[in-house]
Amino acid sequence: MTSQATPSTAAPSTPAGEPSAAPSATPSATPSTAPSATPSQPPATPGDRASAKADAAAPARRAPDVRAGARRALSLTGAGVRRLRTMLGEAVWLVCLLAAAALLLGTALIAVGANTHNALVQGVLHAADWADLGVFSRTAGIKQFMGDGAAVKNALTNWGLGAVAWLVVGRIARRVLTP
Repeated sequence: MTSQATPSTAAPSTPAGEPSAAPSATPSATPSTAPSATPSQPPATPGDRASAKADAAAPARRAPDVRAGARRALSLTGAGVRRLRTMLGEAVWLVCLLAAAALLLGTALIAVGANTHNALVQGVLHAADWADLGVFSRTAGIKQFMGDGAAVKNALTNWGLGAVAWLVVGRIARRVLTP
């Protein structure tokens, strides 16, 4: 059995775990420092301490604050709305970024003269035709060129402007949607 210092012999100004400057006497070292007025009690078991803690805490309970639950639910709802708006803003930005990428990739394929009978090239050009929304069409867009290399110039000009428009609109929409 280990000896423990009684509360009367421990230095009150030192934190637990730090050695004290004053020598402390243990009950087994000097019988005169042991409290003789109180009867000797066996050490409390963990179960006894838990039940004593529960008994001591039972009368100190207060009525639950109903408004606290409502405030907590409101803050969770606010966090959920912010998260939803952030995810929606990111999704809009991703769609706009993909549309701009399709336009730029289509422009690059037209500029290098890629084989338009290839399925992959056809897919990219179809996606670019969808992303130009008819306003930035390479055949009937904002600016139409005539003469030598007109198809490449039309694709570069109209689809390039369309890609820039998608990026600007996507960025603005993301800023509006994200809290």
